[in-house]
Amino acid sequence: MTASFVLRRARYSLGVCAAALMALPAQANYQPLPEAEGPSPQIPAQFDADGAPLIYQDALHHRDYSAVQHALASVGRIMRDSEMGHEGYDAELAGDPMRRQGEAWLEVMQAASGMLMTEGVGSMRLDGESWTAGDPFDIGDLAHASFSYHMHHSGGRWSELGLEEALTFDGTGYLATMTRRLVEEHYGARSFADIDGTRDAASLAHGLDAMHALAYSFVRWDKPGGAGDMGQLDQAHMEAVHDVTVERLVELAENLAGTLDDAWDDAIGAYDLGDGGVYPLETLGSLLRGHKALYEILVVFGEDAHADAAELLFERMAAMTEALATSDDAVRDWGIAEVVVYTGEAVEAASERVDTETQWRFLNHLTGGFSMLRERDGTSAFLDTRPELRDAVGTLSDRLLQAALDHQTDTDGLMLRRLSMADGEVIDERHQVRAMGWFLTAAGNSYRAGADFERPGDWGDDSGLAERSTALYDVILANNARLLDLID
Repeated sequence: MTASFVLRRARYSLGVCAAALMALPAQANYQPLPEAEGPSPQIPAQFDADGAPLIYQDALHHRDYSAVQHALASVGRIMRDSEMGHEGYDAELAGDPMRRQGEAWLEVMQAASGMLMTEGVGSMRLDGESWTAGDPFDIGDLAHASFSYHMHHSGGRWSELGLEEALTFDGTGYLATMTRRLVEEHYGARSFADIDGTRDAASLAHGLDAMHALAYSFVRWDKPGGAGDMGQLDQAHMEAVHDVTVERLVELAENLAGTLDDAWDDAIGAYDLGDGGVYPLETLGSLLRGHKALYEILVVFGEDAHADAAELLFERMAAMTEALATSDDAVRDWGIAEVVVYTGEAVEAASERVDTETQWRFLNHLTGGFSMLRERDGTSAFLDTRPELRDAVGTLSDRLLQAALDHQTDTDGLMLRRLSMADGEVIDERHQVRAMGWFLTAAGNSYRAGADFERPGDWGDDSGLAERSTALYDVILANNARLLDLID
């Protein structure tokens, strides 16, 4: 290891240790969810040991709503009769339970939408016996919320359950508000800024993350066969909904690609965005997901001159993803380090703990929705040139899902919060809503990315495959039930 790497790693390790020490009395910042007028349902930050909901710093936070929304969508999607609702597991799930997932998603989405569209805030703070506007809606909130498009484009799975129209259309204003705010309030100088004007690695990554939803909206509208859904809208309507023209979209992608190109460092095999290749997993996942937004915009809507830039974005994203996915230092049998560092020789852990929320959100960036593994007619098809990327992500997915079963859940199957990177010991056994929500979101999207888990119709005579997959379904449903308790 180089001296500079040792110093960078030590600096981050000290920072993590200091943060951990500061967090020791943090339980005092959690209080029981009060009975107060405000958004309904009210989504807390975590559950206590008895399952009672707790709020954090006297507030309800939009990011908790986002995590629950995405979980409800992802689990509901796999309750269909070809997956968890298959007769080989539990055929009843494809009926009323799946319908309830869709209904619950609509309830949570409406409450979250009210925070953004009516109050314009990322939290609601307790004031006496009612909830009032709290912290402003920042670019990180946009990044977390933007994955709501996943359900918006999944309504067809609920067509026989009477919810297709509501799931497809009720959230359109919410989604359009996100993309408008992203461009109008955060973009500038070939990057993204947070609401306080800060421009750093995190604001750039979160902006790219949120832009992913905007890119998918336009790509789906343009794709062959799109006349059955968004292709019914003409170009003027699409541009009016998002308040951005196709030409402006290409310009944004071109400018952001240039910013990334300026930051690429061949010596470390990654971007140096100010920290010499050190990345909190939260930032890294958003950055990698955002690449998909940029290169697909350039391929689908750009000119021939944009092709090389698009392919370079894909190759760099793939290289950074593969380097992490195949690292035995940053990735252990019990999870991924909360902070990692690209050294040029390898990707190393730069943190002493695994944080399950950021780990599962990271996996969802790689596998969920319009991810690097999902290409359709009319899009880039870069994945065909690099099959090793799919293999690396699939193997990582299998390893993390097995980590959930073996290390990250309690005896009831509920997701725990943090583990020691050194040995996988649980160092924070609290049940955090975001950790549970992002686990469900990622698991529902990723469990078939590798070879170790499958849907019942594909189990055949493989008893090991059936046992692992059944165990994962059981854990998914246990966490889902706890979240549903907040709404029912």
